[in-house]
Amino acid sequence: MFTYTEHNKTNFQAMFAVLFAAFLFSAMFTLPKGSGTDLPWFQIVFIRYTGGLIFLLPTVWRWHCKGNSLKSSLGLLHIGRSIAGIGSVACVVIAASLIPLADVITISFSNGAIVLILAGVILGERVLPRHWASIIITIFGASLVASNSSNGGQNAFFSPAALIALLAACCMAVEIIVIKFVSEREAIPVTLLYVNGLASLLLLIPTLIWGQWHGLENWWPVLLMGPIAILGQTLNLFAFRKANVVLLTPLTYSSILFSALLGFFLFGESLSWSTGTGAAIIITGCLIGMGIYRKKVPQSS
Repeated sequence: MFTYTEHNKTNFQAMFAVLFAAFLFSAMFTLPKGSGTDLPWFQIVFIRYTGGLIFLLPTVWRWHCKGNSLKSSLGLLHIGRSIAGIGSVACVVIAASLIPLADVITISFSNGAIVLILAGVILGERVLPRHWASIIITIFGASLVASNSSNGGQNAFFSPAALIALLAACCMAVEIIVIKFVSEREAIPVTLLYVNGLASLLLLIPTLIWGQWHGLENWWPVLLMGPIAILGQTLNLFAFRKANVVLLTPLTYSSILFSALLGFFLFGESLSWSTGTGAAIIITGCLIGMGIYRKKVPQSS
């Protein structure tokens, strides 16, 4: 009984961490929109990763001073995750400049099905029918929100911007799988240091050559993307170390609800009936994915 209780407690902590991380990442993607700047996508992504690296360095230094090593044997995976991370952020930023952010976030969260396939094939996790049902339900709810969002429409799902958002979904799926694999084998400070450092290096030269450097006084919202992303990454690493991908993936769809709420409070975007209905469907899908509706197994079993 003690083991069962501790297992549930650990899963609850992981799920709460993913929910809070989803809120942080939703807030992060609203910052470029509120900054009033017209920076190229690679410069925004560079600022995001470099700001995160600067925010992270004091913690890494203290951790290293305690005698912990900063060496990693997973260099290739870190490079791959850095490229996937750059791709996901870049695709969201580019697509959001063409169609509403709610549509972009919704389409990008079709990564759930990709994650399930990769988790079963690469990580060897057991994918149950309720997990597939959960993903189908949450995608349906997300589609309902996006198809009726402000300035959106069902045609947005078939535009070039939608394809860019779908590419973001693929990058996010690869990133989630790498996070799960690395989080079980490496300390969080080391993982964050390599990912943010490598991504900054990859984008340094394009930013220096083609970046725009006027209007620096309006950059502060974009600079906040880095620290917020570090907090979100830390929570995700903690969560995926504690629980399975198939359990946590449905909860990431809460970003759609958080994005709608942030758009309402920060930018005055209206909330329609479809947002409430879609949110309810998403929550239902998440509960099914977490196994809330499963029949309790008798103790004797």
